[in-house]
Amino acid sequence: MDETLIEFLRSRGATGDEIATAERDGMLTLLAIDRLLVPGSPYLDSDSVAARSHVPNETATMLWRALGFPDVPEGSPVFTDESVEVLRALHTSTQSSMFVDSDAEVLVAQVRAVGSGLARVAESMSDQIAEAIVGARLAGADDATVAGIIADTLDWKLLARMNDYALRVQLRAAIWRKLLSPPLESGEIPSLAVGFVDLVGYTAISQELDGKELAALVKRFEAVTYDTVARLGARLVKMIGDEVMFVTEDPEIALHVAHALTERTGSDDVLPRARAGLAFGPALAREGDYYGAVVNLAHRLVEIARPSSAVVSAELAAVLATRDGFSFHRLRPRRIRGIGRVEIYAARLVEAEEPAGETH
Repeated sequence: MDETLIEFLRSRGATGDEIATAERDGMLTLLAIDRLLVPGSPYLDSDSVAARSHVPNETATMLWRALGFPDVPEGSPVFTDESVEVLRALHTSTQSSMFVDSDAEVLVAQVRAVGSGLARVAESMSDQIAEAIVGARLAGADDATVAGIIADTLDWKLLARMNDYALRVQLRAAIWRKLLSPPLESGEIPSLAVGFVDLVGYTAISQELDGKELAALVKRFEAVTYDTVARLGARLVKMIGDEVMFVTEDPEIALHVAHALTERTGSDDVLPRARAGLAFGPALAREGDYYGAVVNLAHRLVEIARPSSAVVSAELAAVLATRDGFSFHRLRPRRIRGIGRVEIYAARLVEAEEPAGETH
């Protein structure tokens, strides 16, 4: 084994026995990744971490779960000194004078939102790393060679800096958005344009494609969606396979996003055509997601829309009725479960010009 790799592993807390065992079992690559991302040998169980961080066991368990981690078996030494520092910092944040009303329940909700978002980031990043490792192995590299490549090229400091920057910019934009909005009366929920876009015939198509082809289709849809939503100034809430949800304060931007996505998928060599459903009204924001009748309505409207078209609520059509560049055709009213009978419209852009969107 290369001495440089051994030196790297030892500098990150791996013991001689761990290195020897990993070499014997063909696990050097995984050990290199493990120590790169979580340096130091784990030696603390959950009780020890809670005691050292001065956090009640129940609160510590709630926080680990909120981050998306499963319960650790009693007595299992899976934590490091860094775990103690993070848990202590999280708990200390509830004592901040800026958040005088904070408590464990509020903190858990905040951590859950962070954990959910970071889990999606981790899935995307891990796909790229795994593909690179598989490619190197197929090219003939042995486990020790791949581990050495990981140690030399996977720059976690750069990745962490990128994540830190993106979070700070996104947080800045979210705070400005909330504080610059018109003041709300106590208890009033702000109105948002909520949009759903899905791929037509995805279920049937997925049965005809093999796993690799289906993954390529979903990956392409994600790339088109992320690019389009961000470029036009809306906010992506979530993607679930063949469906995307986005929100924006401006119904005009929402309709431009819907138009752009249905246009781009319609001319894409990989993707089937898409359709969109949009509604405008009060939406309750919680932990990065949105709830309320307007969300339910938008989700049901996408099921009504025809390929390459957008169906919108009467409220959204009314807001845009006096603005240039839009055309609305009244459709047959529909009865939506949980909402009742609603007026709906087919919407299209008369002019294909797009707004510039947000910049940093």
